[in-house]
Amino acid sequence: MAKDNGSLSLVLVGGSSGSFAIFEEMLRLVRNPLSFALIFVLHRGKSSTAVLPQLFKNKTNVAMSEPYHLDPIEANSIYFAYPDYHLLIGPDRRFYYDCTDKDFFSRPSIDATFLSAAVSGIPVKAAMLFSGSSADGAFGMKALAEKGFPTYVQNPAEAESPRMPEQALLTYEKHQVMIDGSLFSIINDILQ
Repeated sequence: MAKDNGSLSLVLVGGSSGSFAIFEEMLRLVRNPLSFALIFVLHRGKSSTAVLPQLFKNKTNVAMSEPYHLDPIEANSIYFAYPDYHLLIGPDRRFYYDCTDKDFFSRPSIDATFLSAAVSGIPVKAAMLFSGSSADGAFGMKALAEKGFPTYVQNPAEAESPRMPEQALLTYEKHQVMIDGSLFSIINDILQ
C-alpha cells in the first residue's frame, strides 16, 4: 500500500525509566492504517542491544523501524529513536541523526526530537511525555504547546519515575495531565 505524505502529521512519544510498559501497551492500541507517523523516543544507553521493532513486533501490524539518517518520515509507520544518536525531524520530512553532546545525560534526547519537530513545519497531532528520572522533554513539550499542538503529560503522582512529567509541568503548566483512569482512553483517542 502506497504511503501518502501529502497530509503527514506526527504523534510524538517520550519517556525513560518506567515508560517501557506504557509504550508496549500503547502499541496494542494501534490500528492499521495510521494517518500519521508515530515516533517513540525512549532513553537507552549506547550499549543497548535491544531492537525495539523486534521486541514489539507482535503488538501491531503497522510497520516499525529504527530509522536511518535521511530516511523519509512516512505516515502509517512507527519509528523508534536509535541508541546513542539524537533523532531529529527535518523540514524536508526526513530523519537526521545528530551526535552532539548528550542532553540530561541522554542520547537520544526527547528534547532534541521534540524541539526539531516543533520547528519542522510538520503538524503534530499530539505529543506525550511519560515516566522518567530526568528533566528531558520539558523544553520540547513547551515548544510544541506554544506552537498550538496538543501536549499530554502522565500524572507525576502515578508515574514510576515522576521527575520527567513533573519538570514538564513546572516548565509549562498547561499540558493536559493524563491520570491512570483515563490514561489509555486518551491514548486510544489520540491514536485514532
